[in-house]
This record gives sequence, structure tokens and C-alpha cells, in this order.
Amino acid sequence: MINIGIVFGCFIPMHKGHESLITRALEENDKIILAVCGYQTDRGRDFIDFETRIRLVTDMFKDRKDRVIVVKIDDKKLGLDGTFTHENWVLWGDELFGNAGISPDSAHFTWYTGEASYVEKLGEIYPDHTFTLVDRQVIKTSGTEIRSNPAMHEDEINKDFLEYLRTTGKLK
Repeated sequence: MINIGIVFGCFIPMHKGHESLITRALEENDKIILAVCGYQTDRGRDFIDFETRIRLVTDMFKDRKDRVIVVKIDDKKLGLDGTFTHENWVLWGDELFGNAGISPDSAHFTWYTGEASYVEKLGEIYPDHTFTLVDRQVIKTSGTEIRSNPAMHEDEINKDFLEYLRTTGKLK
């Protein structure tokens, strides 16, 4: 049976912590689903809007399509309101697997996240999947802190996202 890892996030911006998750998932699985989550008017709209984040992530892995399936999860399209209810996770999971073109029972899936509550909620929906709770201390800085002062934290920002910020003048 094929092993597929799942990594998801808003990536506002993608940073070293995200890269660590992605690298680990690639090392431990045959393929990964990499889900870019959010919506066009989310908290990233003034920093790196949703469509740009999707484009950046897709471009980063365009030469690895054999191993990385990048999917878009538009929370607003799904009618999600930012709460993490069981019903919302079911909708979200259906969208993830539907956009990836993969059935949730067609492989051995391992989810990678730094949020214990996500493991709990998703584990109820996908009891046959494996969940890896990873240490969030790969970098000590949050995405919010990076957004508030990207120049101070540029060593923690993914190189492709950093280049975008430099090109657009958003690295201040």
C-alpha cells in the first residue's frame, strides 16, 4: 500500500517550520498532499494574498508533481466560519481528498501538524489514519510575528516567499 503524507497550512508566509514538516513528510512517505488553506480576504490579504500563496507553493513543487500534490482549500467557498467543529472538519477533509483526487481509504495516510486539537478532531473522522504531532519549536517565531516584521525574521522565511516579499516591496 502506498504511503501518503498530508501537510496543510495557510502559509502566510511559508517559513522554516512549514519546510520542516514538508521535508519530514517527503522523507517518510511515497507522496504528500500539500494543502494551501484560506480565502482571498483572509488575514494574509495585505501581506501575501491567498491566490499568490497557492501560486508560490505550486511553483515551488512543479518539478516534483510525481511526489507532491498541491491542493487549494478555499474555506469561504466551503462556508467555513473559522470554527473547528466536527462538521467543518468533515467538509474540509472532503474538499482536501476531492481536490487531490484521492480517496481517504486508498492508501496509508499520515497527517503532520503542530496542533494537538487538529489531531483529536481529524482522528475522529479518519480513525485508520496516522497522526504525527510535531514539535512547533523548529522556529521560535510565529507567522503573526513574521508578518509584523518580516525584515527582522527574514532568515525564517522560505526563500521563494522571501523573494516575493522583496519583489513586491513588502519586506520592510
